[in-house]
Amino acid sequence: MDFSTNSSAEIRELWLPGMATLQNVDAIYDLLKGIVSHTTSESSETGSCADNVISEYQDELTPLALVLTRLATEHPDARQRLFLAIYPEGTIDYSELPENRPGLSAKLVRLMKTPHGGMLPGAIGDLLLALLGHDIKQFIMAVGYGNAAGYMVARNIAIPSDIIEQVKQQDDGSASVDPITGRYWDQEGIDRELASMTDEEKEREAERLFVLFERLNKTGVIKVENPIRAAVESGRFQELDDDGSSSRK
Repeated sequence: MDFSTNSSAEIRELWLPGMATLQNVDAIYDLLKGIVSHTTSESSETGSCADNVISEYQDELTPLALVLTRLATEHPDARQRLFLAIYPEGTIDYSELPENRPGLSAKLVRLMKTPHGGMLPGAIGDLLLALLGHDIKQFIMAVGYGNAAGYMVARNIAIPSDIIEQVKQQDDGSASVDPITGRYWDQEGIDRELASMTDEEKEREAERLFVLFERLNKTGVIKVENPIRAAVESGRFQELDDDGSSSRK
């Protein structure tokens, strides 16, 4: 069966018979969850783990993700069932970074952002986007633009013009989400994280961000001044000397 060319009616007839149960959705999801849960580390610090999963299980996971994406797109009940399976609380926990949240959602985010991963990262990104009703703004808020950037470039998805200004408020309006990280703004937490980083780690992170902004500008995804370049040119960026001390450029 050529799944990609089936009409909506055919998809529903074949995969959601009678519209009374979602057994096929559950069965396919259980297969995907089983593989991901048993092969992906709970910690985002294990950088090679996602690479290993992709290299060893891409052929099994990619078609599962593609089928679930199509089912979630074609039927709201399937989308709701999958959303609740991946986000069991029925909502997204913005108190943690998307890649560090408990459960399957964090593992999917880490698989999605893995570079050079063939078709699987894109398929995972498509699935997460479908779960959010193909709302790119909500997608960025849920997974963080830092994690979504590679997927969006590959899919030629532009950043909504107002995404930086748009914040997702809690019911009481007391907190807002940073769309870059996908977590509540926490300046004290940011300061603690920066304080715990070595100078070498800070420089590597600055270099990573520099390359990311240059790539996004070249591909036309965004057109903004590279903040790292601006910091270097203004003399606010400190680069480490060979002896490990910092010198202002």
